[in-house]
Amino acid sequence: MPHTEVRPFLPLDLPLVHRLSPSGISLDSLTALTQGNHMVENAVWSSLPLADLGAPTYVLRLGESGYVAQFRHKAGEQHAHIVFIAPSFSPEEDAEPWLRLVEALIAAAGKRGAITLNAEVAETDPTFDLLQQAGFAVYARQTIWRRDPQPLRARLMSLLRPATEQDAFALHSLYLENVPRLLRQASAPPEPRNTLIFGRNGRLSACIAAHEGKCGIYLDLIANPDECQPRAVDLLADALSHLSRAERLPVYVHLYRHQDWLSSALERLNFVPVGSQALMVRHTARRCEQAVRSAQTVENIILALPRRHEFCYHPPVELARDYTKDN
Repeated sequence: MPHTEVRPFLPLDLPLVHRLSPSGISLDSLTALTQGNHMVENAVWSSLPLADLGAPTYVLRLGESGYVAQFRHKAGEQHAHIVFIAPSFSPEEDAEPWLRLVEALIAAAGKRGAITLNAEVAETDPTFDLLQQAGFAVYARQTIWRRDPQPLRARLMSLLRPATEQDAFALHSLYLENVPRLLRQASAPPEPRNTLIFGRNGRLSACIAAHEGKCGIYLDLIANPDECQPRAVDLLADALSHLSRAERLPVYVHLYRHQDWLSSALERLNFVPVGSQALMVRHTARRCEQAVRSAQTVENIILALPRRHEFCYHPPVELARDYTKDN
């Protein structure tokens, strides 16, 4: 294969992206289940200067054919997520183009300030082996549950309330107490926005964050099993009652392995498992900016040198190996 550099998307790549979009694989369940495939639109928006829109898109062209990949990341976030790779990888083909494309995503995510690049993929998919070749490690395993659109139950009790900025500290404490240490290295604490909480006396026992899109509603849950298991059905039913669009859109919940105790409650609320995935994580080289002051002076005035950009490598955590053995 002739050597061609991976580069950011340009408007001239639009026909290629449009052609490859139907043949790709999604590696981000949140985006896929709430928004669907918007690879073309995300590529166009990401090309706008001075705008944090769309999804950063990278292209490897080989004549009239090529490869395209996107990742999700907003300014200030510590974690990026591969959204889409096209075409999907086949083990009968040369892995080099895909590996070069993935390496370009890792470098680009690091330059934007992300410390990890994450991907969700079934362990039976060939892309799983490809990502392992690229240095990704399994940090968690999850099951996606789906509830088809249907009438909501009448609210029997009000257990949850919308979080406010005053709940930020309590949300962070809930996250630290109930999310495994390895998983915390690839995820961020929940934010009050669009989050329902359960607790009393300033201590939270559960939070449920809702991500709504035109294709579905995706729920992230953190809950203390000792405090929430006896009333898990009531908590989930109350959460659904806050989602008016749940009568018209499917609702998805992803449970990590350590949250399997919620499975029976989901079944009682007409959720069914629709797939299992591994959360794969690769640490990046993140840009570190620092102002360095010179010891030299001119007429007793200290000179400040321009900011220096360095890249700090964040190696994969060895604990990942132990986690995969237990999960």
